[in-house]
Formats: sequence, C-alpha cells, structure tokens
Amino acid sequence: MRPISLLRRRLLAGGALWSLGFPGLARAQRGQARVGWLSLYERGLYAEVTSRGFVRGLREAGYLEGQNLTFVKRSGEGDIRKLRALAREIVEAKVDVLFAPAKPMADAAWYASREVPTVIATVTDPVVVQYAHSLAKPGKHITGVTTANAELIGKRMQLLTELVPGLKRVGTLLDTGLLESCQEEMNLMNKAADRLGLTIVPISVMAEALDIEAAMKRAQAAKVQAIITAPMTTNLDITDRVAALATRYGLPFIHDVPQLASEGLAVYGPDFEDIFRRAGHYVARILKGEKPALMAIEEPKQFRLIVNAGVAKRLGLTVPQAVLLRADEIIE
Repeated sequence: MRPISLLRRRLLAGGALWSLGFPGLARAQRGQARVGWLSLYERGLYAEVTSRGFVRGLREAGYLEGQNLTFVKRSGEGDIRKLRALAREIVEAKVDVLFAPAKPMADAAWYASREVPTVIATVTDPVVVQYAHSLAKPGKHITGVTTANAELIGKRMQLLTELVPGLKRVGTLLDTGLLESCQEEMNLMNKAADRLGLTIVPISVMAEALDIEAAMKRAQAAKVQAIITAPMTTNLDITDRVAALATRYGLPFIHDVPQLASEGLAVYGPDFEDIFRRAGHYVARILKGEKPALMAIEEPKQFRLIVNAGVAKRLGLTVPQAVLLRADEIIE
C-alpha cells in the first residue's frame, strides 16, 4: 500500500473537520438532507404563497421532500413566545440547515444555535440587527435574502403623498403580539415620515381577536388620513379585511405584498413568492457545501405596483397620470 502523503493527510483531516462542523455537507452528499423550517404562522394565504415559493426553490435545486429531503417543521401558531423553544427543538433534531425567514424566527434561531447554518428571507436589514457584517460578506452562519424594506417603506410613503392630496397623518397597524419584533420597521417608518413631513400614528390591533373594525374606529378618532402596513407589524392574513374596512371608513390603505392585493388603494412591494424561492436556492447551496459566511445576502429583484382605480373612485381620489404610468397593474 502506498503511503499517504503529509499534504493528503491534512486535506483528509480538513474534510473530516468540515463535515463535523457542518454535517449537512456529508449527509446531503449521501442524499439525506434535513432542513429545519421555523414559522410564526403555518396557515393563511401569505403562508401558502411563501411556502410554495420555498419548496419550489428547493425542487429547482434538486431537493424534493420524501426523496432526498426531510423537513423538520415547527410553527408558533401566531404566538411569538413559543419560537425560541421550537427553534431549540429543531436544532436538537440535528438539522443540516435551518430556515428562519422573518426576524422573530431568525432571533429564535440565533439564540438556539450559532453553529447551524441559517437562511433568512424577509429580515429587513440583517446588518443593522447584527446577523451579518455586511450584505456582500456576511461573515457568520446566517445568509439568505433581505426585503430591503428601508427603501421600500420610503417609496410607499412617497406614493401615498402622490395619491392623497394634503396628506399629513398616516396610521400604521401594530399587532400587539408582535410589538417587540417590529421595532425596526417602526423606526424605518418614522424616519421615512420625517423626510416627507408626515406623522406616523400607531394603531393597535389584536389580529387574533379580529378587532379590525375597532382599530378602524380608533384610526378615525386619531384623525389619520391613510393607513400603511409593513411585514411583521401585523398578521398579513388580515390584510384583505383591513383593506375592505379601511375603504368603508374612507381611509386609503397601502401595503407591500402583491400576492395579497385586494380592496386597498395600492400595493407596492417585492414578489414574496420569488423571495422565498431564492431562499430555497440558498438552503440547497449550503447543503451542497457552500459556507454561509461567504454567501452574499441578496436584495429583491422584482417589485410590483398595483393601483386600485375603483377604490380610488370610491374614496373620491384621482390617481395621478404619473402613478398610472408606473403601475404594473391597474384594478378597475
């Protein structure tokens, strides 16, 4: 038997250490990938749309549940307080990669393990919350996609000023169960409002109790002239009901999930199904051996502006031609 060279022994040892540190590489190569999946809501239209995108991304990269992929899923069922314990359960299940799309889940994953590679999808600014050193070179165990919400919130507010003449006071819905997790979004809203000479008025809403109409009455009492929402400030699956009630109460409503376009005045935001599809690609790349620390965090590539001309008419508003020309879709 030929003796193994010193260099080759070092290479083999290095490979063994890499496999021990990230067992996903070895298991994935044997066709036995295990992916943890932590969510706040498992049901509802938003969860359905984004889950479909994530599974599609994995399938495009060659991973299919039941064949070469096993999911270890946990859901907080709307209760953010459950997430840390659920994240620990996933880590203890010896997953190769953990998918924790939004900040509440990513926070829970962060406290559960600093070693398991983690992929995000809708964290507003991973650098600000110290998940990464930079978007180009994360340098830690977390990577994925960001919604770049800082810029988008400002653009949505600018759009509102074009749609609602004399706009000064803007209400934003805050789910009382998500207050801790949406501080970053609120800070961004307030900064954008300051630049545009607007005042943000928080309107509390208990999504689980469905006190949406009461929230609309509070908004009216606070003399707001329009309502805006952002991911994680409230349960996205109440968006259609908020839109319908806001219009009934004479309040222009704008949000940022095109897949939930409804009776609101306008929608401007990224394609969330595509964001989750790309997150699936990130998970696959890690399973195939890439290091999260070296995988640049991507920003959204596709955005949609949808304007509901029928709602504008009911609200007594005239949509400027400049807005109509920018719109990807106009609902009559």
